[in-house]
Amino acid sequence: MWQCPAANKLPPWPARKTYFSYGYNGLGLSAATDTNGLGLGGHLLAWSSSHTTSERVRESEVVSPSEMMAIGDGFAGDQAMIRDGEFVLWRASSATNYSYVGSTKRSYNLHHGKANVVFCDGHVESPTLQYLFKDNSDAALSRWNRDHLPHREKR
Repeated sequence: MWQCPAANKLPPWPARKTYFSYGYNGLGLSAATDTNGLGLGGHLLAWSSSHTTSERVRESEVVSPSEMMAIGDGFAGDQAMIRDGEFVLWRASSATNYSYVGSTKRSYNLHHGKANVVFCDGHVESPTLQYLFKDNSDAALSRWNRDHLPHREKR
């Protein structure tokens, strides 16, 4: 269910790493080990003992459902790099800790430099990758978090 039937894993891709087409905003601007629940939480993101997340949030805990990203193209990124093929939709300063050769270039080639994103209220948008991962405005940062605050201290 995390695979787009039209998406192809492009070389070079890390050996023994699954390519995911879609990602879940379980973290918001939080770090993987941060349990304060800025994203949508859930055990989906507890992929190892060193990565823990909060419980899934209730619908009533999302302050602005029409402004909160839920699921989108599988990207993790920051100002310097965007990784494609992720099972998360995540803006994090630690994204550059993992080098996937050609990932940023591949990411910008998918959907003409945009990402398809489903919001908590069910509507879909196609924001640019520039907006998602490089825009530091309050409006751009707050869309990642269930409390609809920018949390500049986390990015």
